[in-house]
Amino acid sequence: MQHSLEPHNFSTASAYRAFFISQSSITGAKVLWKTRAPGKCKFFDWLALPDRCWTADRRKRHNLQQHDTCTLCNQEPETISHLLVGCSFSREVWYRILLRGRWHSVSPIHPGAIFSDWWLAARKRFGKVDRKSFDTLVLLAFWIIWKETEPANF
Repeated sequence: MQHSLEPHNFSTASAYRAFFISQSSITGAKVLWKTRAPGKCKFFDWLALPDRCWTADRRKRHNLQQHDTCTLCNQEPETISHLLVGCSFSREVWYRILLRGRWHSVSPIHPGAIFSDWWLAARKRFGKVDRKSFDTLVLLAFWIIWKETEPANF
């Protein structure tokens, strides 16, 4: 039995597509890379979107520590969403930051909020010009909140 093999032409584009065949896209990544935030902030958020940051919860799951309590509020398990928008400390930070721009109506108020869901929903409440500023502000604030936990996370 003969197999009919059609010739396939190799190209860089075909190799690139083949490399990403089984990859899934990260919700919010396109918006993330278009912000005017510094690269280190974008990179952090790119890791945070698919929950790849070493929070207390993740370190506990990997048996690297015994407790998973949030370092900022000392009340709930420290997941990335809790840390960035659910923690009582973080929600106070958000309210104060957004109040300055009179954007406090979009402040995260639910302790169980998912940070990416909050961000992507809140940004839709702004026009194009303000949306770019809001996106950058969000990435910078996420970075600042994360850095506040630095002794525990690095």
